[in-house]
Amino acid sequence: MPDFVENAFLTLQFKAVFIAMAFAAITVIAWLKAGRDAMEWSGDMRKSGLVNIGLVAFNAFAIVIPMAAAIALLGWMQSVPHISASVWDDAPWVLRAFAALLIFDLVNYAIHRWSHVNKWIWPLHAVHHSDTQMHFLTANRAHVLEWLIAIPLTAAVGFLCGLSIGDVVMLGLIREAHQYYVHSNLDWSHGPLRHVIAGPRFHRWHHVDREDAYDKNFSLFFPFIDVAFGTYYVPGPAKGMATGFDDNPGENFTKLMLYPFTEWAKLARQSFKRHPAAQDVSSHR
Repeated sequence: MPDFVENAFLTLQFKAVFIAMAFAAITVIAWLKAGRDAMEWSGDMRKSGLVNIGLVAFNAFAIVIPMAAAIALLGWMQSVPHISASVWDDAPWVLRAFAALLIFDLVNYAIHRWSHVNKWIWPLHAVHHSDTQMHFLTANRAHVLEWLIAIPLTAAVGFLCGLSIGDVVMLGLIREAHQYYVHSNLDWSHGPLRHVIAGPRFHRWHHVDREDAYDKNFSLFFPFIDVAFGTYYVPGPAKGMATGFDDNPGENFTKLMLYPFTEWAKLARQSFKRHPAAQDVSSHR
């Protein structure tokens, strides 16, 4: 069996365990908070969940592309001046963990914000925003070509900052668990810590399909990054707020995979109808 196929099946096994653990934890929390009503999944939610699970399976194989790109980029960067990993050896574990998460989140903030304002990148990220039945499995709704940008760039910045492979792996695991939490139906704001640690309310407002909520709340872990850059927006409870966007490809796996290509085709046709120097950098939601 080719190595990449074996690795894909190992990834699927890991994701299955991770999803099962996330489902169990979030279900228990939701039941404790809202009782039996929190346990019910509507038909639309089940359909959304199946599409997201399908994306998990597909991306387990397709992730070989962005991972190969990241490895190639890191190989090329070995001679580039960078911070030595030994700089972190004597740092207290808490400081090292916070620094790594902060670096990771600052890179994500920049990429995430760029993906919302750049008309060519937005169709990739739009796949994630297409879920109109937002729940913890929405964390898995992503187009692998978006990872082709995010994974190599994040790995490159981590390398420049002296983060080890172990640091990057740990960051990935923390991100995975946290993303399941912030995409859940729990409308938690974290009270006095709402600017410190991102919660479900903070992130749902990022997905809300309402003009005043567009292009807000880009950070993964630390909302104070959005506060610093003027993109923090949590005006109140987010439970029940509609998510998605206009011209949504819906709960159709094939349409979701083709969505970036169909949108790029539209943009290419439009580019022939106006001055080539014209560039629209407004929100595309």
